Amino acid sequence: MPALAERVAGSLGAGTLGAPAEPLSPAEELILLQLPTSRSNTEIAADLFLSPNTVKTHLKAIYRKLGAHSRTEAVHRATALGLLKNS
Repeated sequence: MPALAERVAGSLGAGTLGAPAEPLSPAEELILLQLPTSRSNTEIAADLFLSPNTVKTHLKAIYRKLGAHSRTEAVHRATALGLLKNS
């Protein structure tokens, strides 16, 4: 039973220190870099030659991977994890 407890504790703590439990894809990283600029999904999509729906899908994945519920929270968590520089 201790081994199970260690696995559960390890999975609960995954992503709390260092990198997220699941790494961001290259496309997600590009979109994450745009979040501090306060640009809309449509503006980000135009710059990256994507559809706004694709940007929205990547944002959902970013939020899930970082454990965030908003752009602001995603930026704060990404900065704390060293994924974004504090500017």
